Amino acid sequence: MKRESKTQYALLGILSQCEMNGYEIRKYIESTISFFWNESFGQIYPTLSKLEKDGLIREWEKTDQNGKKKKVFKITRSGLEEFRKWMDSSPIQSNRRNELLFKVFFGRHMNPKLLVEQLESEIQKQKTDLKSLKQFQKELKTEWENHPDNEYWYFTLEFAEKQTMLTVDWIEKVKSKIKEKK
Repeated sequence: MKRESKTQYALLGILSQCEMNGYEIRKYIESTISFFWNESFGQIYPTLSKLEKDGLIREWEKTDQNGKKKKVFKITRSGLEEFRKWMDSSPIQSNRRNELLFKVFFGRHMNPKLLVEQLESEIQKQKTDLKSLKQFQKELKTEWENHPDNEYWYFTLEFAEKQTMLTVDWIEKVKSKIKEKK
């Protein structure tokens, strides 16, 4: 069964906060919501075209602070209505795919040394993610303190931080149990 793509709603949500071009949308995702949501350029650009064709966003030319013109996308009133309708009506569907848990679950079929190496690599990734989360928290306190979504952003950051720390602790425990078995 094919899963419904949520890319259009992610882009509408992002554009509900600020007008951006495709590159800026990707950078926004990387610096803010990448710990729970990701979209590639290959998903962003075709979806932007479809949203524009459907009248949910529009492209326009904007002049930046340096006087340079650039094209950005802005959500339309019908786009905002569509986004809010989806937010109100769509049930939450947590992602059920987790390769970390999959590999540990079937770990008996893996070379223990390789599994430990992959777990150590995942710990480093999680620690890097934690640094990014801390950086975003600092930005929220300084640059985004008065934004109307600030409180909701803190909720998600708190979850991500706790989940990341829990994941690191759990991997360390699993890693030491696997090492004991060698």
